[in-house]
Amino acid sequence: MLARADSSGFSGLAIASPAAFPAWARSANTPESEAEAAFLAGAALARLDALVRENPPWAGVLRQRLALSAAAASVFRSGRAEDETALRDAFHLTRPGADPGPAGRTLLAWRTLTSGSAGQWRSSIGDAAKALQIPQDKVLQVAVDAAAACAAGARLAPFAAAKTYQLALRVLTPGAGEKFGGRGGEGALLAAGLADCVLAQKLHWPFALPLLAAPLLSPAGRRRAAADLADGAEPTRVLFCYAQAAARACDLSAELGRRAQRLAEVEPKLRAKGARAALQALLDDDSLSAATNISGLSERGARRLFDRLVALGAIRELTGRVTFRLYGL
Repeated sequence: MLARADSSGFSGLAIASPAAFPAWARSANTPESEAEAAFLAGAALARLDALVRENPPWAGVLRQRLALSAAAASVFRSGRAEDETALRDAFHLTRPGADPGPAGRTLLAWRTLTSGSAGQWRSSIGDAAKALQIPQDKVLQVAVDAAAACAAGARLAPFAAAKTYQLALRVLTPGAGEKFGGRGGEGALLAAGLADCVLAQKLHWPFALPLLAAPLLSPAGRRRAAADLADGAEPTRVLFCYAQAAARACDLSAELGRRAQRLAEVEPKLRAKGARAALQALLDDDSLSAATNISGLSERGARRLFDRLVALGAIRELTGRVTFRLYGL
């Protein structure tokens, strides 16, 4: 199963070259039929399912990178301009207890949706709604009940997830409640999150992966929606988005695996107290600052360790700044 963000123990990291994602399962063009979209989604999700069950050591950072992409697409859907770099800043540079702003709350919502187990998806949705400052009222409950019915139904996983998105989005619109939909885009975010939760339930994954939002709510996804919705092709569009998202998740995992290999190679060169805990934290999260609470490391010690890892080519500095720097695989 996917590793939790609080997993421990960096020693014994074994990196195997992941199987390449099959070229025949990729398509740059929108499928012409629901059957074609379902075939692509099934092929991509089968490869991703195998990856999830392998439980790679970098599973935590994979989840958080996908959450960051989902947040960036959701922010675009809301009409805001923050990109992934700005979202990282909103998360790391906001004082504890302070409001990170609309974009920061969006990232918090997606990180919340990736942090709990699949069996706790109802509470994860509630926590995400809380992060977005959305009241947990009857409108949200109707969407949650629709998702539960899809998870318990006989539809196969990608079809159940696509149906969940359709039903939830229909509920979470301005017509059903003024706080949803509209420029804020909270309805689309929660509908995509519910669909991902149902997919995880149907595939018996231990955690939901944030897959649907990035391809669905991105600029390309929105342009495709304008054409598809005119033809009543919403299920085809959602299935194709899952095909794209699963393929991207496999590609990202392969990239992170190569970077994790380099991290394992430089571990013997590190002598700093707390180095192993820091390496594990880098495998568990998208990005870290020197102020991140890491056992055995002061803020100064963490900064020196991270800068050494950058010099060794094991991690990257993600901001390009000389102060308030962020580090990650």
